[in-house]
Amino acid sequence: MRIACLHTAASNIDIFERAAAGLQLKAGQLSHTVHNELLDEAEQHGGITQAVETKTLQIVNALITQADAVLITCSTLGSIADNARTLFAKPVLRTDRALAEQAVLTGQSVTVLCTAPTTMQPTTALFRQVFAGAQVAPDIRLIDGAWDLFRAGEIKAYERAIADTANAAHDASSQLVVLAQTSMANAAALIRHEERVLDAPSAALRQLLLRV
Repeated sequence: MRIACLHTAASNIDIFERAAAGLQLKAGQLSHTVHNELLDEAEQHGGITQAVETKTLQIVNALITQADAVLITCSTLGSIADNARTLFAKPVLRTDRALAEQAVLTGQSVTVLCTAPTTMQPTTALFRQVFAGAQVAPDIRLIDGAWDLFRAGEIKAYERAIADTANAAHDASSQLVVLAQTSMANAAALIRHEERVLDAPSAALRQLLLRV
């Protein structure tokens, strides 16, 4: 299966390749395209605009001709992937939907962590939709100041802030912590209860593999 990944940060390429290796995907099954201007524009306008959606769909249309599926790895752009599902004959997926669907199946109390402010609205809408019939409601939180660290290139401090918040959530009795954005995935290794953490790249790739 050939999976084309559309990223808005080049650093997500390595994160996805690590996740692929962990799931024993063959080398070359993933291809990567980076368009950081999509996220930049969304952040400038406080969310998705019609122009951002149009540009994203044009990119997806080009990618899908060379792949069996397209994965939009940026949570801010997630709703565009949902809207695109009926536009293409091949799967167009958002990483965080797989994450939410795996989280709800656990039946556990869930804390969902975000770092980018533009991710909060689409992530909240998605998780509330997926958990609508569940007995537990997800606790969705933004880690204050974390995105500024990421934008400044202070990745170790960024991951430490994520891990500290996740550890605090576990200490407060949350059974499962969900790292809602791809950029957060490497922080899982710093969390005390790593086995009680879900990350977006692994969840999305695992779901795609089940489709073939």
